[in-house]
Amino acid sequence: MAAAQEVLAAGSAEPAAGPDRRQPLFITTWSCPYAQRTWIALNAKGIQYSKVFVDLTNKPEWFFQHNEYGRVPTLVWKEGGDTKSMYESLICNEFINDLPGPSLLPADPTQRAHARLIIDQFGAKFGGAFGRVMFSASAEDAAPAAEDLSAALAWLEGQASSSGPFILGAEFSLVDAALAPFYIRLQLLEKLGLYTVPDGLPKLSAWGEALMGHPAVAGSIVPPDPSQPYIDQLLANYKEFIAKRKAAAK
Repeated sequence: MAAAQEVLAAGSAEPAAGPDRRQPLFITTWSCPYAQRTWIALNAKGIQYSKVFVDLTNKPEWFFQHNEYGRVPTLVWKEGGDTKSMYESLICNEFINDLPGPSLLPADPTQRAHARLIIDQFGAKFGGAFGRVMFSASAEDAAPAAEDLSAALAWLEGQASSSGPFILGAEFSLVDAALAPFYIRLQLLEKLGLYTVPDGLPKLSAWGEALMGHPAVAGSIVPPDPSQPYIDQLLANYKEFIAKRKAAAK
């Protein structure tokens, strides 16, 4: 059985930076969807990286030397005599894709731009609606946001390749890496009784199955307690987050 995660907090020693950009140190948490999208991209590109988990409620002091905002994901590596860093998930993913190796975007410029458009537009359509559903008091309260969420999924269904199983077709891409963590988290809304993914989305249904079977995605699903189901631990984490946000808003 895998060991439980070590999580670095304030007062911890700084880990070594990656020896070069092709072998970066990946600073992350297990539960953040934005960090997960970069984790997936690292796996899909075949990058040799080391990783450390940080406590975002009690951040290590050295973390801010590499990311002034103290957010995950952050990549850190040595370049010449300097230490370099990169952050913001979609920027990290583009950086990773530009490293040597097979591209995770189409070769054709129009298709590459369309791939980036899907990432951008799905984020705009999905993100706010997901948050409003998550913080709703009941399914009835969530209903207006749930309609927007279903519309976002219907839009993605229309953008997905008919040949599948991934969004752009047979090959796993940066689109799948960017969107997968959020699609996975739809299960949380269902477990909270706030939302049910509508029927009539066959391409997304097949995509979801393909995602969970892909090694790049599976390799990013690392819960803190390896003896307990990932989704159950993620749900507990989100419930705690929601409770804290609601308490702070009073």
